[in-house]
Amino acid sequence: MNTQGSLSVTAADVHAGGVHILKQVSFDLRPGELCALLGPSGSGKSTLIKVLLGLREPKTGSARFDGKAVKDAGPIGYVPQDDALHRTLTVEQALWYAALLRLQSLEALARQKRIESVCKQVGLSARLDVKIGRLSGGQRKRVSVAMELLTEPPVLILDEPTSGLDPGLEAKMMGLFRALADRGHTLLVSTHAMQSLEQCHLCLVLVEGYVAYFGPPASLVAYFGVERYEEVFTRLNAHKPDAWGRRYSASPLRGQVRARSARPVAERAKAFGEAVATRPSPALAPSAGKNPVDPDEALRAFKESLDSHE
Repeated sequence: MNTQGSLSVTAADVHAGGVHILKQVSFDLRPGELCALLGPSGSGKSTLIKVLLGLREPKTGSARFDGKAVKDAGPIGYVPQDDALHRTLTVEQALWYAALLRLQSLEALARQKRIESVCKQVGLSARLDVKIGRLSGGQRKRVSVAMELLTEPPVLILDEPTSGLDPGLEAKMMGLFRALADRGHTLLVSTHAMQSLEQCHLCLVLVEGYVAYFGPPASLVAYFGVERYEEVFTRLNAHKPDAWGRRYSASPLRGQVRARSARPVAERAKAFGEAVATRPSPALAPSAGKNPVDPDEALRAFKESLDSHE
């Protein structure tokens, strides 16, 4: 398990062009946590990602990675919504060129081993010789994820990685992210897809720059008084954004979530009073009556299931 990967934002305010974009945003992620970043268009998600990447400085407050200001800390992996991939290259060629740029201190053999390793992690080993232009949308997104994993970043931020994918592939992609979290990575995934939230440990909901919710997905429906995840966005229109911000600030849930910070991921259910925070992803779930599945074997099985759907 990776011991690095703590990410925190404290009372961050961001202004641009006279507009107050982020308003006292605070949350923290711990190693091995997968968090969905949710909110309507214009809620501040893209600005928050820029803050976390050190591309935008908060007017007040801070963003820290392993205790250091993000601009001074180690690398954070970032997968943009639009894949910046050369479609005439094969998967292996694209990863090789990326490795040449990012891993210049490694010998050629070590770079090749790193490429093979990340391809195994994301289920691309059987497609190394395939040109990127011939891959499906889900496979191209996995190439982008693999490129970021080359440098072994403790934290990975993904901007709408499931956009344009059908529900089945979206679920598979979120399962991959959960598998990466189970291996120690910290992931923040911006998404509008609500079908796979149970794969996540946490959800961060923004509305016009306010934190409307930060907690486990199993509590999301009850907190907003709806029956389904998909109804949360509609429910946000029932009150002014600042009212949602005040409600969460005064909510007991906020204290419970903050108290979980020092606890291992496997103990979070006790803090939240729900089971989903410790539930293994489908890729890592042990079968009834059997010993727990080895993570590496489970990932191989997971990748095979990905291949069968693309």
